[in-house]
Amino acid sequence: MLHFCLDSPVDMLWFGEFISPQKDWKHLTRRLFEYEMMIVTEGELFIADDDREYHVRDGEYLIMSPTRVQKGTRVCKCRFYWMHFRCDALPASVSLPPHAAFSDRESISAIAHMLLRSEAEHPRSMRSRYLATQLLLELAAGNPEGETGLPPQQTLVNSIKNFITFHRFSEIRVKDIARELGYHEKYLSAVFHETEGVTLKRYLVNTRLSEAKRLLLETDHTVTEVAYYLNFPSPHNFSRFFKQETGMTATEFRQKS
Repeated sequence: MLHFCLDSPVDMLWFGEFISPQKDWKHLTRRLFEYEMMIVTEGELFIADDDREYHVRDGEYLIMSPTRVQKGTRVCKCRFYWMHFRCDALPASVSLPPHAAFSDRESISAIAHMLLRSEAEHPRSMRSRYLATQLLLELAAGNPEGETGLPPQQTLVNSIKNFITFHRFSEIRVKDIARELGYHEKYLSAVFHETEGVTLKRYLVNTRLSEAKRLLLETDHTVTEVAYYLNFPSPHNFSRFFKQETGMTATEFRQKS
């Protein structure tokens, strides 16, 4: 899950609508220094970051976090709104999955068209920032759980992700989730792996690592403070975890990013 503090409008950098050329278009390869949101309204988009590949279909959105490599993975034909923005993660007031479907096309389209007009008249104005924030809120409000007709396994996976989100600053284990949701550990892990294509243990590690990166990039907390925010036993334990997962120290990551 991605977490945003929307108590004040986001720092909207650029917004536009992209229509791919008729032939042989693939998203460029670059470094992404801020969040990018892509709302696909026609066709399908194939794109990847450091961690995984995404297949974003018509009626779905994707929010990519800052990453060393953003790249297209396949030639595709599509149309989408795109927005680059910055936003604090803490204190989180809204949480969104990075990749999901949106339901209210009319509202999304209306906000996007107002934002396009605002940017044409007064780029990066306060009005644009509020419209960009409204766009994020509209995505967060769409498709509430329990009303989407999702299959039981996906509903269970969503419950797992929600539990992990609410306990993202703690060291939780698969057995903690299984006990809370009332399932056997092996069944829970099997359903999650089958649905998400990644083991539950790895998802837990990735979530904690993502929070660590976000705190390092979006706050002025020291490495020691980040370690304690994430409830590591000690700063040394956090530093060893971070280097093992990224190949660099937390300080090196902050400086390079």
